Amino acid sequence: MSDSVKIAAFGELLLRLAADKNGIAAAKSFDACYGGTEANVLACMKSFGHNVKYVSALPDTELGEGAIAHLMSFGIDVSSVLRYGDGMGIYFIENGSASRGSNVVYMRKQSEFAKLSPNDVDCDKIFENVKLFHISGISFALSDSSRKTAFKLVEEAKLRGIPVSFDFNYRSKLWDIPTAKPYLREAAAMADILLASTLDLTTFLDTTEESFYDKYDSSVLIVRDRKILVPDRHCVKVAAYKKAYGQIESYTSENVEFAVKEKIGGGDAFDGAMLHKLLSGAPLKDAVDFAIAAFAFKATIAGDTFIGNENDVNNFAGYIGE
Repeated sequence: MSDSVKIAAFGELLLRLAADKNGIAAAKSFDACYGGTEANVLACMKSFGHNVKYVSALPDTELGEGAIAHLMSFGIDVSSVLRYGDGMGIYFIENGSASRGSNVVYMRKQSEFAKLSPNDVDCDKIFENVKLFHISGISFALSDSSRKTAFKLVEEAKLRGIPVSFDFNYRSKLWDIPTAKPYLREAAAMADILLASTLDLTTFLDTTEESFYDKYDSSVLIVRDRKILVPDRHCVKVAAYKKAYGQIESYTSENVEFAVKEKIGGGDAFDGAMLHKLLSGAPLKDAVDFAIAAFAFKATIAGDTFIGNENDVNNFAGYIGE
């Protein structure tokens, strides 16, 4: 890949604190690492050979230094990460068990990212030599100012002819559906590559896979549906659609089962792998199968972030379902 051409993404990096076996309320210790969906997508794409840039804000404290070091350890360009203040987004997680589901508690309303305003971002700098801009619904959920900033960045990317990929990433603990719906619908309508679930389409866009192209103009639609069979075994099915020159190409995978040790970050690895294959011009079937393998592979890796390379995913693909 060219050193000058980049994939850019806008999002918040958080400090993740995983509770011990007692759960969040009764925990005696927490295991710490950094994570955030857009940063995870970039780290995954970097591992596949792309040059990537993160657009965000972090505190000008030791926590911010740690977060910057985390990003740089994956080779992510941090030149568009603003540093000021002392607010760091944090999330607490307990993995649950057979009788108790997973739980997440957010502390991010006072983060420096949530305080970002459109005037804070230098779009000429951010979009220089960028060939794809990625964003998720989380950046629209955190605050009114972060939402306005997210829309500004999407609009600026579109004005510059830069394709936009958008993943709904709806989080019920950040906002409710009636509040989220008009904003997520507006963002999705501007996406060139839309990453969704069947529930996203029906809930936020009032459509289905079959009728999507009657209402929306995205060049690519990826619909990923995940089902929890038991706590440590999940199933995923993916339908992909690509519209070009008035024709729609499609591919739908089988239901693919895989073992799960880590529940966080699989969707981000899927997105990164899918975007990688789409940018490389791979056929839809190859792109979907590779992204599913990356999704399952990430479920074997502790922490938020994908660690590996394209060969690791290809080699792992043969073990899925065992």
